This record gives sequence, structure tokens and C-alpha cells, in this order.
Amino acid sequence: MHRSHSSSLLGLIAGFSVGCGDSASPPTQATGDAAITTDAAITADSGPVGLPVLGRGTHREDAVQVRVIATADSDLATPRDLAFNPASPRELWITNFADSSMTILRNAGAADQDFDNRAGPQHTHFMSHVSCLAFGAPGMLATAHEEDNFTQGPPPRGSPVDFMGPTLWLSGYDEFDGGHASHIDMLHNSPNAQGIAWEDANIYWVVDGYHRSLTRYDFRAPHEPGGVDHSGAIVQRFAEGEISYVEGVSGHIEFDRESRRVYFADPGNHRIGSLDPAEGRTTTTISPNYDGATQRRMMGASTTTLLDGATVGMMAPSGIALHGGRLYVSDNATSRIYAVSLQGEVIDWVDLSSTVPAGGLQGITLDAEGRIYVTDSVDDRVLEISAR
Repeated sequence: MHRSHSSSLLGLIAGFSVGCGDSASPPTQATGDAAITTDAAITADSGPVGLPVLGRGTHREDAVQVRVIATADSDLATPRDLAFNPASPRELWITNFADSSMTILRNAGAADQDFDNRAGPQHTHFMSHVSCLAFGAPGMLATAHEEDNFTQGPPPRGSPVDFMGPTLWLSGYDEFDGGHASHIDMLHNSPNAQGIAWEDANIYWVVDGYHRSLTRYDFRAPHEPGGVDHSGAIVQRFAEGEISYVEGVSGHIEFDRESRRVYFADPGNHRIGSLDPAEGRTTTTISPNYDGATQRRMMGASTTTLLDGATVGMMAPSGIALHGGRLYVSDNATSRIYAVSLQGEVIDWVDLSSTVPAGGLQGITLDAEGRIYVTDSVDDRVLEISAR
């Protein structure tokens, strides 16, 4: 169904800010750099004093601007991930795990923001317990789902419990309905998926919680809207058994098109990991093969630990966003947001625990101006973090 709302949300977003007060002394930066609060420090953009969007090395929430820009009043229901539509830069799409829907904010964060919730016919199959999304080639979007149960009733007329995989969609605002009509492909080999990222063309990487793997899905030529032929796809499963699965906590993923490497959050292993797919070689087939596609197990490409989170106080990394040559990571356990270099060094972090409860932070993204947006899956909110 479509529920369209034209709401200014002026009372909610205009000037709404949250601070944690000045009572606590700022902790030392995880990399060992002391927090600096001189006038010279607050004018710096990066380096030992940190990043303005994360509080310039103070790690304090009152050093940044925090605004709630969406709540359950915008039909948020356990939001797990979010991303801006490249075709419409102020259009923010948010996955709702609890009711298998998508909320779309237009003019996100502005006084004239409005929203629409999409949950079309058969959304509980094609977007069942949606945990993550990624925009791809122009006009395309993919979602993946933390689901390992019947979504169409049991066989022989329905689908088995391990049927879930990523779904490919038309991403135009007037095309996407979140149900059968606007899906243009669906593959079935990754139940309990926790993250998804776009590589190129119609190729996506999925964090496969069922197989504890990173799985590469090449939809190749998708079928027509509402079609059923999935046989042309190529599925490659990497690093099986090497990542964690934590129920209810997303472990998101990014693909770096410059280095051709995969970066991922691994909450159960308290780490940020990476994978070089070029090291992989094709071996045995994987089953079951519900789609008649080419499905192969890839060996030789193992995950490496970019950052052992436990050494810097990062306990359950969940959201991850690659922006400006840095990884921005949300910690589901501590309600912190970190910036990490591609060499695995902590650049800065900010503590949002006075505003976001433990277990809340999951998806993270940034806009073109460098503002951070995160989901709070406990209190059904989206927050915007910007420099003061």
C-alpha cells in the first residue's frame, strides 16, 4: 500500500538539538591523541584534533549538532538502514525491519520535509524483514533481508524457509511500491542478510548471515517488473564461515571502487574487516539452487581485520559508510560513531549514548555536505549529525 503524507514536520526538525552537557570530562582519543580544546584546534578540519562532524577530537555530543529528523510519526518501524537516492540528492530512503516497508523522506532535514511509506502487495515476501538497501546503477535499488522463515507459505506451493536473498527494484519515486509490481529480480541464496553494497552494473555484495559469508550477486539482465526468470544470474560465495551473525544487528558492507576491495562491519567479532575479491578462485557449486543460476563457492580470498574494535572501545560495529576516503562506523553497543582510515586507524569518534540507547545505532550514511545520518532502531528515529 501507499501511504502518502505531506507534513512540514516543522515542530520536529526546526532547531531541534540535543546536547550531553559539560559535566563529563572528554575521554582520550582512542588512537592515543589527547583531546585538544584550544581555539586553534576548533578551526582545524582534520588530523590529531579530529573531524568537525564528530566534535573535533572532544568525543562529546555537545560539540556537534544532533537533530531528530524522523520518528514513528513518519512510519518508521525498527529502521535498520538508510541511503540517499543519487538521482534525487535530498531523498532519503529508510528500511523498516518491523513491518517490511520503506519510508522515503523528501527534502530530508528541511522544514518542508515530507514522507511516504511504501509497502505494496506481497511486500512481506519481496521485502520481508528488510535490513539493508543499496542504490546501484541509475534507476536501480537493491534490498536484502534478515529472514529465514516462510514468506509465501510452505512448499509445494510456497517457498522454503531458506529461500531469501536480495531483491532488485526500480528506484524511481513514482515507480517503487515495495511489492511485487516494482521488483525486477530476486535471487535466493542468503537468508538472514545483514548488509548490502553496490559494486557495478547489477552486481551487489551481500552480508549473508545464514552462511556467515560475503556473497557477490550479479543479477546480470533483470527480468521485467513482476517477472520470475532468475536463471541468468551468477552467485559467488566468499569467505564462508568467516563473519559473525548477530540476530537483530545489521553488519553493513561497502565496496571501494578505487581499490576494488570490500569493507564490512562484523559486530559479533568486534571488528572492521576487508576482503580482496581478486584473490578468489572458483571451486565447487553451492546449493540449493532455487533460481537455476550459476552458483559457485570462491576459495582463496579470506577476510582480514582492518581494525580490532576491542582495542579502541568499538564493541559491535554495525553501520558502515565509505565517504571522502574514510569509513564512518556506528557502534550498536556503545552508541558511538567512529571515523576510520582505510589503513585501520581511528581518526575521531563521538559518543551519542546520552541520546541513542544501547542497541539503537545501525545504518549510517552521509550527504554531499558531509552531514551524518543514522538510524536508531530502538526508538524508531533517524538522526542527523553535523558540525557546530
